[in-house]
Amino acid sequence: MSLFGGLYVGKSGLQTSQNALNTVAHNLSNQNTTGYVRQQVAMTDTYYNTISTTKAISNSQTGDGVRYSEVRHIRDYFFDMKYREESGRYSFYETSYSTTLEIEDILGELDGAAFKDSLDGLWTAMEELSKTPSDSTYMSMLVSKAASFVQNATSVYQSFIEYQDNLNLQIKDAVDEINAIGTRIDELNKKISMIETGGIEKANDLRDERDLLIDTLAGYGNITYSEDANSRVTVRFNGTDFVTDAGAYKMGLQQDDETGFYTPYWEQNAIKTTDGNGREVLDISVAHVFKLSETISTDAGTDVGGLRALLLARGDHVANFLDLSNNATQKKLDALKLNSIDEYNKDPEGYEQKYYNDNIANSLMMNIEAEFDNLVHAVVTKVNEVLADNCDPKSGYLCNDDGTPMQLFLKGSYTPYEKITDKNEIQAAKDSGAKLYEIYDENGNGTRTYWKYVEEYDASDPDSRKNLYNCANLKINQELVQTPSKLGFVKEDGSTDYSLGKQLLKAFEDAEIYINPNATKASSFENCYTEIVNQMSTMGNVFKDVYEYQQLAVEQAESNRQSVIGVSSDEELEHMIMYQNAYNAASRYINVINTLLDSVISMAQ
Repeated sequence: MSLFGGLYVGKSGLQTSQNALNTVAHNLSNQNTTGYVRQQVAMTDTYYNTISTTKAISNSQTGDGVRYSEVRHIRDYFFDMKYREESGRYSFYETSYSTTLEIEDILGELDGAAFKDSLDGLWTAMEELSKTPSDSTYMSMLVSKAASFVQNATSVYQSFIEYQDNLNLQIKDAVDEINAIGTRIDELNKKISMIETGGIEKANDLRDERDLLIDTLAGYGNITYSEDANSRVTVRFNGTDFVTDAGAYKMGLQQDDETGFYTPYWEQNAIKTTDGNGREVLDISVAHVFKLSETISTDAGTDVGGLRALLLARGDHVANFLDLSNNATQKKLDALKLNSIDEYNKDPEGYEQKYYNDNIANSLMMNIEAEFDNLVHAVVTKVNEVLADNCDPKSGYLCNDDGTPMQLFLKGSYTPYEKITDKNEIQAAKDSGAKLYEIYDENGNGTRTYWKYVEEYDASDPDSRKNLYNCANLKINQELVQTPSKLGFVKEDGSTDYSLGKQLLKAFEDAEIYINPNATKASSFENCYTEIVNQMSTMGNVFKDVYEYQQLAVEQAESNRQSVIGVSSDEELEHMIMYQNAYNAASRYINVINTLLDSVISMAQ
């Protein structure tokens, strides 16, 4: 090899060492950059020049130096897969746990404590009134405690609804971010493929960004992914194509007109038709991202992803006591896949339990809303029933001015009584066992009017607001607030009605209520509320335990992954010294060749 050829060997050493030093510097400067993967230099020899060929031995060759072969992107597929799986499961339980904490705050330290006090206060007021029912002080106390009960009950229930709306907005934000991630992965696929197609350069920094996006996506749902020969990554989200060679598919959001709740669906799978008025009709029945009726199981992989957890926690509607009662609305019939109320009536308790387990039990918010509202509904109904049962329209005792039974609790926009005068309707009401209250016509002509008590569920009109005597429309009787003496337990003859106070107290003490259709034992009003709080606390502890376990699992998976992809400053400094020495050696080699060339040129002169 000529001396001039030796200069090229030295030059290759300088360039290669300099590039390697640049890679080391790049690693060190990004040591704390989230998602950065250390890069490793790979060197190889350049082409060889053949000096001579001999049949008996190998060819005589001389090398042209070293070249920078590639910068390897150091990752471990299995460590990545394990980290992303654990990360998705961690997000699921983190979301579930945070929801239980929010519910516990509402029930406990915030409005819930006041509700517990108001429930106890209502019972205390009844107890005191039962001792001295004619005392106006205790009448005022009962009305005041009842008003406090209503205020705190509606406040707790409204807090549930507000947090449910907050979860709904989180779902929208999550879907927006998922779509943004898919779009960006598709953009990076194109850039990486374009850079690496020639087989010369590696788009490692772009790969880091793409892998970080996949890490983030794994927190939202169960994903699978693979890289093809063109350096493009295809991603499936919860078993459906999300990012492919063709581009990124979009996850849409359908908003319910009644609740405002969002349901994520795959736009590519939705069926679009046109109705008779030319308007577009969207059918997402086969395009749902998640099947929320699936049993939550680690083995089945249904406990992965924060988006699923948000949807489960929120539920699909604002629940109330009807979701637990032995009454079937049309929505329940549809959910239970029943064709008629007769089919439901064959086994109402069994179908109610099935409806609850399939549609309510898995949702933290709907479950707590239904159980809490069921308690409030039972308290209000029981108190009003006792007052109505003791009403005497003939004497006006415990009656309103129009003769209807006086009620301590009312609904927002309608009376719990329905006036009927038609003889056939009256007879039908009597035959059905409905509660009827008889009064004489205001004109005193001897004709009779009946007031039908419609507090109970009316199967003939399941969607009527009059069936929903719940936290959403509950209010206190303002006439009694202004004049508590109207509730005076003094009969027309001036005698004190001691029995009424005792009936109220006994009804309150003896009332039995099941916390939900799965409960095997009935509870009193006070114990029922305690059971609701304890149930949520137990669920919170379960989620907390799994959440903390998953947190450790994610940390362990990340530690294993960092052992491969992480930048070690000590190791990089060792490489820096090695490449610096190689650079110096190449520089000295060139100096030697340069000296030899000077000597040869000088001798030639």
